[in-house]
Amino acid sequence: MNFGAFAIVALLAATGTLHAAEQEETFTIPDPGSDAIKGDKLSPLVDRSDPKAINNVGWLWARGTGGVKQDYTEALNWWKYAAKLGYTPSMNNVGLLYANGHGVKQDFDEAFKWWRRAAERGNAWAMNAIGDLYENGQGVPQNDELALKWYQEAAAEGDSLAMWNAGNLIEQGKGADRSYAEASKWYLQSADHGNPLAMTSMGRVHGDGLGVAANPVEACAWYTVAALRFTDEYADERAENQRLLQETATRLTPAQRDQANQRAEELDRKFARPTKGKPNGGDDA
Repeated sequence: MNFGAFAIVALLAATGTLHAAEQEETFTIPDPGSDAIKGDKLSPLVDRSDPKAINNVGWLWARGTGGVKQDYTEALNWWKYAAKLGYTPSMNNVGLLYANGHGVKQDFDEAFKWWRRAAERGNAWAMNAIGDLYENGQGVPQNDELALKWYQEAAAEGDSLAMWNAGNLIEQGKGADRSYAEASKWYLQSADHGNPLAMTSMGRVHGDGLGVAANPVEACAWYTVAALRFTDEYADERAENQRLLQETATRLTPAQRDQANQRAEELDRKFARPTKGKPNGGDDA
């Protein structure tokens, strides 16, 4: 992409409050156009106890699509069936129903149990979710050290949100001694996967001089590449990144804006663009 004057000028034009889009459910979502969500393909797969197909039936009920009326109780039944077959994304989805109180009474203890089952089978999403429970004291005693441990476990399995979560805790000095250098390492790992939260955090690192010399040009470049990756699921975070971008860019001279655009172009080529928004309850079905 040739940024030219586009990157900063066009993004600055998007002033005003960004209204949060309707939050998408975070259940494991089948690939668009997948045979596993076509009625004539689903039934034979379900008859053969294919866990992905069974999970997808639950997804249809949870979303109220595919000719069925939304019914979380039905979704729960199908996901528990797939979970019995060892399918970890369904375990995550059951946990999400309990965490959100959809079709059942909200119960973080029960969510923890389901996510722990998935985590014990190596599911990185579940490991990150458990870290979140420990960080917020939901279903388990609040414990930053354990939260960081679970985030790092998930990060080791390649979960980009967990990488950002680990960096965020360390930046705050929670669960470990505060270290801006260590936090930045985690943010950069997450950015390698195209995570816009990590890119915003790198913008703050350079904008506020957290462990490095303050550099508004570098900060502006990071905010710019983050803005190109945020989706509607990240409405609040996108709005905050937009605020930081505008605040930083308006302090730059025209020459510095050119430098920021050039640097943003380099970063855009270097880092991936994610194909999805917020990570969901596991691998695609």
